[in-house]
Order: sequence, then structure tokens, then C-alpha cells
Amino acid sequence: MQRKWMGDGTANAIGSLFMAGILIYCWFARGPDHPVYGLLVAGWTLVLGTVLAVPLMVRLPERWFRIPAGEHLIHRMLGVSAFNSLLDLSGWNRHLALPMRGFNGTKASLRTLELSVRAGASAHGACFVIHLLLAAFALFTGHRWGAFWILLFGVLVHLYPVLLQRSIMLRLKPVLDKARRTGS
Repeated sequence: MQRKWMGDGTANAIGSLFMAGILIYCWFARGPDHPVYGLLVAGWTLVLGTVLAVPLMVRLPERWFRIPAGEHLIHRMLGVSAFNSLLDLSGWNRHLALPMRGFNGTKASLRTLELSVRAGASAHGACFVIHLLLAAFALFTGHRWGAFWILLFGVLVHLYPVLLQRSIMLRLKPVLDKARRTGS
């Protein structure tokens, strides 16, 4: 089921191609060393993520979505709960993330929540890889500041959301396991 905020997948794909063209133009016109370039890359990958989410999720092996119990320590050390609190304070969770997930608090909607979290982790993960590749390219072409800004916005916009999705999956797993055992 496609969520309202995502709009038409074709429009998002066309928008992604348009943004990619703008990024290429900006690279050659001014270079990637300005913070705005990193912000443009983050905007492009956010739109691209809506196109990639479901196709990626269904192709990734199940084991990629199994979260080791000890990973919660990494989440705590990196401040993932503080990141979630910032999303709460900004209204992002209330107005975008929660409605997009389609979870209404019932056992029947647990599977929808699980699929939504997997899709989010898949899309943000793929987009973070794009940031890594672009940052590496910037670094190897002599744009140290460009690599920094591209990577910084990638961490903020994609890596932390991946960690947050994994944290949610870690908390969701026992609930899903119990629901599957009881046949609900």
C-alpha cells in the first residue's frame, strides 16, 4: 500500500532524475565544497528513498533484518534515542513517520509496522551508501570539504534513521514473536 505523502512513484522517479541532473550541473559549475551541495544531495536521496524502499526491501535477505540483541548498546552509545526525541519534538514522527507506517496499535497492524520499518531501513541504508560513494568520489577528486558535507548530511538524514529503524525492530521483535506464537 502506498502512503499519501509519497505521491505517485513515477513522479518521484522523475523528480529523482531531475535532482540528479541538478547535482551534476552544480558539481561542474561550482564544485561540491559548499554545505548547500551536501544538503542538495540529502534532498535528492530523500526523494530517491521513496522510489527505492519497497523494491529493495523485497530483494534483501531476511537475515539483514535480524538485529542482534547487543546492538541496543551501540544505539545507546550513539544517541539514537536522543535522535528520536528530536524527531518527536520537531513533529516529524507525529505528522510524517507514524501516519506513513499505518500502525494503529492493534495486533492486526503489527505486520504493517514491521514492513514499514523494514522499508525505511532499506531505503535509508541504500541512500546512505550513495552518500558514502559520493563522499569518496569527492575526496578522491580533491574536494575534502565536499566529502565532509556530503557525508555529514548522509549521517544525519540516513544513517541515524537506519539505526532508529533497527532500534524499533529490536523492540518490535519480541512482540511479533509473541503474536506469531499465539496465532494472532
